Amino acid sequence: MRSAKQLTMFDVVNLVVGGIVGADIYIAASFGSGLLGPASLLAWVAAGIFAIIIALTFARCSGIVKRAGGPYAFARAAYGHFPGFLTGWSLWLAEVAALCVFPLAFIIYLSFLIPLGFAGKAVVIFLFVSFLFSINYFGVKKAARINDILTTLKLAPLFLIVVVGLIWMYSRPEAVIDNLTPFAPMGFGGFGLAVVLIFWAYAGFEQATVVSSDIKDSKKTLPKAITIGLLIVASFYLLTNLVILSTVNYAALATEQTPLIHVAALLMGGVGATIMILGALISVSGSNESGLMGSARLSYAMAADGYFPKRLANIHNKYSTPHVAFAVHCTIMFFAALFLPVFALISFAVFALAFAYVMVALSAVKLRKDIFTKVLAVLSILISFYLITYSGLANVVMGMVMLLVGVPVYMFFAPKSELKHAKSFLFKEENLMKHRIDKENVFLARVVKHVKLHLREREEFYRKEMRGAKKKF
Repeated sequence: MRSAKQLTMFDVVNLVVGGIVGADIYIAASFGSGLLGPASLLAWVAAGIFAIIIALTFARCSGIVKRAGGPYAFARAAYGHFPGFLTGWSLWLAEVAALCVFPLAFIIYLSFLIPLGFAGKAVVIFLFVSFLFSINYFGVKKAARINDILTTLKLAPLFLIVVVGLIWMYSRPEAVIDNLTPFAPMGFGGFGLAVVLIFWAYAGFEQATVVSSDIKDSKKTLPKAITIGLLIVASFYLLTNLVILSTVNYAALATEQTPLIHVAALLMGGVGATIMILGALISVSGSNESGLMGSARLSYAMAADGYFPKRLANIHNKYSTPHVAFAVHCTIMFFAALFLPVFALISFAVFALAFAYVMVALSAVKLRKDIFTKVLAVLSILISFYLITYSGLANVVMGMVMLLVGVPVYMFFAPKSELKHAKSFLFKEENLMKHRIDKENVFLARVVKHVKLHLREREEFYRKEMRGAKKKF
């Protein structure tokens, strides 16, 4: 990593591409074929455009808020403690749900090599989760080195299948035309759901906004880098899906859980299928390893601010890692992956992400007053509600229930955070009014004593209270 303020356009584009492309394409490659047929290519284009608009809204916020935390930090800076918490809570739910998808994907690809029943599935998921916990537990540097190796290995099979596939398409145009026609055999009734499922493959663009303070001329560089990076990713996704849809009929793809293996076998025989299986297993492991690092650190940040149990902010004495947060996330991952289906987890993750995107858009309007930001924010809100609408009724209901669960979590933990800082404020007379304002900005902090405090709002009263507070402490 270069020194502060030294990240160039090239560096940031790499961050965007690296943050998005991973195991997602192995999982989501055929999501749209059963809903739209070859027309699913349009859903990949639409999801890419949606991601660019939302990512640019993130960039507008990151130019103002330099604090770590992404959407959580943006909403907190714009609207205060409770909106910030609720945004962080929804983002945490999305990240945990997304984490649980990867053990299931690992099982699907491993089943091509080793048939697995429920007991075998449980053992493999346990070993998979234990592996992730171990490499993160012993330090960030070791985890980062492993992730670098996995990142290199996981992309090679995808480039191979694209190159070989394009050569095959060039040599057999009649077969390509047969497989791509009719283009929309089932109409566009499933377009909304296809976009929701495919959008998940574009998630990760927000990682580039986290390092905005280290980017040279970030106001100009970041929006351009995000746009270029997402265009590269969208092009790569489109080429991969074009190869898949051109090689195999859409009806056959609709029943394939692992279309990349099927296509690799057709193009390169058993060797190609084996390469794709190994690439998928490595890619899934690498994506989940980096995802665990990010989600656990979000838990750590919220616990450090007083919004989660304080044990989640514990740091290992020797390895300096949030080991308790890792253990909690891995436990959730194990049970969710064991009992929940892939589609339900992805749809729920997109719903929770969409809620966080709405909060980011509203934060952008508050933090910036220019017309460009307002246009981006309105478009982001419309896109987010589109994603929420097509997430499915069950996922919307479950998502709303889980968001509401966050309210008592906040009410239980947030007052402790506020009381923690009370003494330092009360000991300084000039900070008394600021303390009062901060208290009132915290959700439910003034419900009981609101009328009483309002009637006593006089300067002389505050001075007397200050003297009494000093004597008490």
